[in-house]
Amino acid sequence: MKKKCMNILNLKPLAIASIALLAISSNPVNATSLIEVWREAQNRDPEFIASRYEQMAGEKRRDQGTSLWLPSVNLTALTGSMSLNTSTTGAQFYAPGMGTINGANFNTSINNGFVNRYAIGATQSVYNRERLAQSRQLNYSADASDLGAQVANQNLILLVAERYLDVLSAQEALRLMNKQVLAIENTRQQIEKRFKLGDASQTDMQEANERLDTIKVRALDAKNNLVVKQLALQDLFGGPVNMDKLKINLNLAQMKLPGLDTYVGKLKSQNIQLQMLSVQEKAAKEEAAKYEAIASPKLDAIAQSSKDNLNGSGNFGAASNTITNNYLVGLQLSIPLYTGGYRTAKHEESLLMVEKTKAEYNKAEQNLERTMRSVWQSLNSAKEKLTALSNAQKTGEARLQSTRLGYSNGSRTTMELLGAENDLIANEYALYMEKVNYLINRLRLAALSGEISEQDLSQVNAYLN
Repeated sequence: MKKKCMNILNLKPLAIASIALLAISSNPVNATSLIEVWREAQNRDPEFIASRYEQMAGEKRRDQGTSLWLPSVNLTALTGSMSLNTSTTGAQFYAPGMGTINGANFNTSINNGFVNRYAIGATQSVYNRERLAQSRQLNYSADASDLGAQVANQNLILLVAERYLDVLSAQEALRLMNKQVLAIENTRQQIEKRFKLGDASQTDMQEANERLDTIKVRALDAKNNLVVKQLALQDLFGGPVNMDKLKINLNLAQMKLPGLDTYVGKLKSQNIQLQMLSVQEKAAKEEAAKYEAIASPKLDAIAQSSKDNLNGSGNFGAASNTITNNYLVGLQLSIPLYTGGYRTAKHEESLLMVEKTKAEYNKAEQNLERTMRSVWQSLNSAKEKLTALSNAQKTGEARLQSTRLGYSNGSRTTMELLGAENDLIANEYALYMEKVNYLINRLRLAALSGEISEQDLSQVNAYLN
């Protein structure tokens, strides 16, 4: 009895583990949501991370622009060996008790003496059009960095959504391929039975086998494509993403879209890429302003103080010489009189670059507007297309049932049966992909309008369950 109890005790942990395993397997693993992938991708996508550093660097350029209008103070100091020889002739000399002596000569000499020199100066720009242009350009560069971060944010939202939906599309393609393989295998088994009974030809068997092999190859391609798409999504998430049995449920009644003109207006006023090009145009205009005639003069307020001390001995014995000891406060005007045509050439070059940036802006605006019109048209017709595909799906199912019935009584051929099965699968995939395209185009339209955010991603995620 004791031995039997011990065996029961030994088996108890195994039983507990089995019960726990069954409990775990009975609870499906929650699918990784689109928002979870998006938030993790912000910490992993190199382009997005780089944009954040660029944005921080841009703020430092803004500080640089401010510093150009603050006083600059410089201190210089020097110590070393110096020789000095001075000779003055024809000088007038006066000393108490000696009167005035004309034609006096003064000579001093220090050979390899010890010199200390210091100078301190401060400069404050009062008028400097070139410096003003530089300051504005630095601020425009900082603005461009901010806009670049917004573009990177938009691009990452689209990238996450596209890769997430790519996996869903690949999963659906594989599911449908496997479904078609199973359907054709069932059809082939029926044909094989009829062939043995003499009610089907060798050609029927060959057609079924050929179609089955073709679909198996397509199923393998779909499986490989799914693996590739999953790996691409893992790069953003940092690990496997569980997306089993996710479906796309759209409410056709809510597919209302404002007019195209509304979105075109938002594109021209809010599109981030166009804003970046506008900033580039402003910076190019400031570059041209640097070399205008009015930008030539520069007026600075300056303050300086310097002193040199030299001690040593020379041809006339020991000497100590304070070479300079001056103080200066005033205004300094600088006007370039001739630069060999450099400023004129730079000004003309800069004006041409301004025209170039204008042309690039117009080209980008046309391309983006064309893209927006295409996306809007696709979204505008999505409801009708989804309705038509849903109706076609129902019709295809009815057609397949009728074809199977007709094949069983000999009024339909093997190719007609296989064709009905293939068309039904193709239409089901087309319906699914139309839903995917609708979700992606919603995000693309929001991006083109300059309004895309995490909220848009949440709305797309709400359609997935």
